[in-house]
Amino acid sequence: MKRVAVYMLLLFVSLSAFADGEGSLLVPQKMEGTEIVDKRGAKLPKDARFKNHLGQDVLLGDYLKKDGKPLIMTLGYYSCPMLCNLVMNGYHEAAMALSLHLGQDYRVLSFSINPKEDVALATAKRANYVRTLGTGNDPNGWIFHVGDEANIKRLADAVGFGFKWDARGGQYAHSAGIFVVSPEGVLSRVLYGIQYAPKDLKFALIDAASGKIGSVVDRIVMSCFHYEPDSHKYGVYVFGVMRAGAALTVLLLGIFLFANWTWERRKKQWTA
Repeated sequence: MKRVAVYMLLLFVSLSAFADGEGSLLVPQKMEGTEIVDKRGAKLPKDARFKNHLGQDVLLGDYLKKDGKPLIMTLGYYSCPMLCNLVMNGYHEAAMALSLHLGQDYRVLSFSINPKEDVALATAKRANYVRTLGTGNDPNGWIFHVGDEANIKRLADAVGFGFKWDARGGQYAHSAGIFVVSPEGVLSRVLYGIQYAPKDLKFALIDAASGKIGSVVDRIVMSCFHYEPDSHKYGVYVFGVMRAGAALTVLLLGIFLFANWTWERRKKQWTA
């Protein structure tokens, strides 16, 4: 028993030592402040200023309520060795499977969090993605941006995107996710990770647009799902399914009664 107690004490001391250092079982020091905080409902700074991949000065507000399209926003940096590419690849793969079309139904705005990156780098990065967009997607709907430190921080803080420079690794530390914004500039949904189910992306965009995009069928199907804050995904909504089932039953019953009434009416005409 004494030996077990000693082992337990050593384990406790080891974990305590790790808790404040790089080997922490909690949150590593270099990752503190780099998480994505869900700030759904937050308003974006419309006067935040950036340069687009064409070198034009733009305000964030220029994209809001312009034509009623919802927005997908990605934050990262174009020289990122891995994670930012995985996020953009994840969106790109989901977009290829969407029935909604980039440019026609929604826009994508990508922002660099590195104030040292320039327009030329943004243009080159953009070219890698827009050349492989599927049929029906408009490349002009995906706009890449660079900006100064102050405006980058304002946007990142508004959507809850934490990041900081890791001098030891020579890169930015940050988390992975994309942000869905309403045409009015309100953060509607946050989708975490590097892979996004086309269903979740589609529902998030329809949600953000208040049902103004997508087909009637999309809106009916969507009534059977709801956004789950804990998983940040859309799950089956039991009462929605029951409601849709009841509506379908009433519709089928109505069709049956109408068909029966029509048949009886014609039958009487034939026997008259």
